Amino acid sequence: MTESARILAKDTGETLAQHTIRCLEIAESVLANLPFEESRIASISEDLRDALSVHDVGKAATGFQKSLGKGSERWGRRHEVISASFASFQKLKEEIIFAALTHHKTIPLDGILPCKGCLHFEEIPLAPDPYTVWFKMAREWEENKQLCAIEWSEILSKANSKNLSVNLGLSCLALPEMWLDSMEQGKVDFQRRLYASLLRGLLMSCDHVASSNVKINVPKIPDLSKIKIDVHTLYSFQEKAHVTKGNLILQAPTGSGKTLAAQLWAGKNQKRNGRLFYCLPNTASINAMYLRLCKYYGETNVGLLHSRALSSLYAMGDNDKSDSPLIRQKDARQASSLAKEIWYPIRVCTPHQILRYTLHGRGWELMLSEFPNSCFIFDEIHAYDPVVTGFVIATAKFLTENNASCLFLSATMPDFIKKMLQDEISPIEFIAPSLDDQSDKKILEQKRHNLRISDGNILTNIDNILGSIERSKSTLIVCNHVPSAQTVFEEISKKGIKGVVLLHSRFCRKDRDNIEKNLQAGLPKVLVATQVVEVSLDVDFEQAFSEPAPIDALIQRLGRVNRKGERSPANIVVFKEQISKYSIYNKDIVSRSIAELQSLSNPLREIDLIAVANRVYQSGYNGEDLERYNNALNHPLIKCYKERLVAGFHNDWTEQIIEKTDGTIDLLPHVLAAQYAEYQSQGLWLESNRLLVPVRTASLSYLSEYLDKNSDPWIINKPYSSSIGLSLKAQGEIE
Repeated sequence: MTESARILAKDTGETLAQHTIRCLEIAESVLANLPFEESRIASISEDLRDALSVHDVGKAATGFQKSLGKGSERWGRRHEVISASFASFQKLKEEIIFAALTHHKTIPLDGILPCKGCLHFEEIPLAPDPYTVWFKMAREWEENKQLCAIEWSEILSKANSKNLSVNLGLSCLALPEMWLDSMEQGKVDFQRRLYASLLRGLLMSCDHVASSNVKINVPKIPDLSKIKIDVHTLYSFQEKAHVTKGNLILQAPTGSGKTLAAQLWAGKNQKRNGRLFYCLPNTASINAMYLRLCKYYGETNVGLLHSRALSSLYAMGDNDKSDSPLIRQKDARQASSLAKEIWYPIRVCTPHQILRYTLHGRGWELMLSEFPNSCFIFDEIHAYDPVVTGFVIATAKFLTENNASCLFLSATMPDFIKKMLQDEISPIEFIAPSLDDQSDKKILEQKRHNLRISDGNILTNIDNILGSIERSKSTLIVCNHVPSAQTVFEEISKKGIKGVVLLHSRFCRKDRDNIEKNLQAGLPKVLVATQVVEVSLDVDFEQAFSEPAPIDALIQRLGRVNRKGERSPANIVVFKEQISKYSIYNKDIVSRSIAELQSLSNPLREIDLIAVANRVYQSGYNGEDLERYNNALNHPLIKCYKERLVAGFHNDWTEQIIEKTDGTIDLLPHVLAAQYAEYQSQGLWLESNRLLVPVRTASLSYLSEYLDKNSDPWIINKPYSSSIGLSLKAQGEIE
């Protein structure tokens, strides 16, 4: 029998038997990592192996096989419908038939209205009278029945199943129509809906992993308590976190070792095959934490999961000069893909990626086999808007009710956020450094900064700032807007100051990575930056000047100066005014933050800053914000989980929450267009994507005359350089 006479599963030439057997091999590792008792895993194992054995048998249809040829048209029919019919002929469980039927598409809504990503009712052979189209599909499969028998024989030799027969055939689905009726899911018992969803999720993930052609086995769940601690002594609050069993709120100053305390807590709270999910509010801090956890646990155990993870992983691979860009691109794509599957036991992500599951977005079924027994760390929860905060707290409550443990970290945990957590999640402990403990007291009374609130803005005080720059080895200047930072950078550079660097969000990824890499290697004379400096960068300047901002943002900015407190208190100047007339922050919060800071005595203590944060945010959510928080907190998909669980169905609207980055669109500067085309011609699409610059969609209306929308991506004809970034200002314009 020639290879061309085999039934193929992929256009790569992989046969049906080869792909199915690979799925079965992946399943062995996945099953070993499930957070369930052995008896339940054994039951799941039998059903999953049967489901994987039959899930692609429908690909034997002649129409599907023809579609695999180069340049061939798509078949236009669903092979998994035939696979489910084959499973019915094999007299397998309804849950197995259902998993096979829906492992690519979701259940039909009503058979009348079109539904994106849904199966079509007319293809599904429900007794007693299937539609005509089904019989055409069945005939195409029968035409290849003999060849399919060869594949099936190989599959059976590896499946080790007592339920599967050598006989081949199709039948109407042994599946009551109520299984496919999403509007009346209550007709099916919750436990059956739950198990059907779990099995579907496992089948889909094993299928995806097998298709990725990954060469290593699924990593085993590591023992989180075996973390290598790189400090000789722990602060008292870290020791307390280390021995705390159960949910925890941990508040500690920036740079005091919160992350280490969190890892120690996770080691104490890990249960059988429990995974670790570390959630942070932005991609820059997520990337930095990913690299840190890779050092703790090994990079084969840690996955990166956010909307720009693929590009980030590619950039990180640049450290290995032995690999070509094409190899790095392939590796990054595989790592990014595996992070969405049951693969990495530790994931660093945004909380939105967790909400994708609890709000039943695409692929939500994975949570049923990954979330139980796991540890979830939500870092800087106060940084989210009321809606995301409500969703996160509702999700945390759901997680704790399913035997997971949650930790909430913050340098400035407002009392009202702490109370909301304590009201919803019980039991939960609170730990913070204490003045009664000598080691903790050292942290709280640490005096790292002398703060001065000054009239005017950075530009009106530029001469005084220049004089101070001359007397200092390193100076940080933080602006609230990109154009402001560009203007300040240009003003300082004009004065002949050497070693001035600019950092903001409107650099292409390639240039920004280079700037950040250079910053980690050594500080410049002056860094002019926007809020991007508040996260991820482990830098330590001698002094700083900042535009006004909320207290929590200012605390993060202060944390980039005299970071370890090993020098005498550093000078910090916060101006009452910003350069731009546009405010990105709540003006009342900023005003209260400045007023509270102005009342403090120098040098500042960490405990003083925590007290200021509490006073600024003491009123909590009010009015519309409170309503939005409560609506999210009580969302029925989470609160009424049992009643709302629909097996085989996901909510497309959830993607609007998850994939909505920060209201930006990636544009290609005109001066980089030739380089972009060159990378594209070489097949280096990730390298070309690193030339794109994120721009807020709100800016597009006044940029339309500078945009070429006929290209993909859109090209923007505005000045760009590797030192200034993309400038959207009109010539001579300050803001």
